[in-house]
Amino acid sequence: MIRPLLQTMRLLGLSLLAGAAWVAHRPADLPKIAAPNAAKVDDLLDIMRQTTIKRAAVMEISEAEINRHLATTLAGKIPGMLGGWIVFDGARLDLEPGSARLFLIWKIKGYTRTASVDLGISRDGKNFRVELLRGAYGHLQMPRGMMRPLYPSLEVLAEALDPEIRALFLMNKITIAKDKLVLDPRFPSA
Repeated sequence: MIRPLLQTMRLLGLSLLAGAAWVAHRPADLPKIAAPNAAKVDDLLDIMRQTTIKRAAVMEISEAEINRHLATTLAGKIPGMLGGWIVFDGARLDLEPGSARLFLIWKIKGYTRTASVDLGISRDGKNFRVELLRGAYGHLQMPRGMMRPLYPSLEVLAEALDPEIRALFLMNKITIAKDKLVLDPRFPSA
């Protein structure tokens, strides 16, 4: 009586693991990168720096502009691993009210694999805090603690985008809205 029940539980456990592996290896649906507009090929980093210096008005950056900037900036900055078997293929951002979903894309032996993390930005006095809220491997949703293996990749990405991150955190207020980032460099009113 116990033996068939134990074998059924093992089969169920293996089925769950196989299903989770299948869901985790399916790449996530990625936000599209808009084609570059010939009239608007401005350098996003330079625009952010100028806005910070002038401190005159609120600046809105669309999700498409950010993704286009990520595609052009990260190309070739992050080297491949394991003799070219694993190649970092870029990052994309999906902005929703209050959080940003960052997709990391790799090509592993020619197959696309993705991982995503949801990031929240809050202000603690004069400093901004970026908090990892949750994430996913492919389509498999995971809690924050299970995203720990991605930390080295996130650190490499942060190093590659260091000038942009520094310019972003010079703003006085950062608001994540639907499909756009709203940056307010103006001095806070007393």
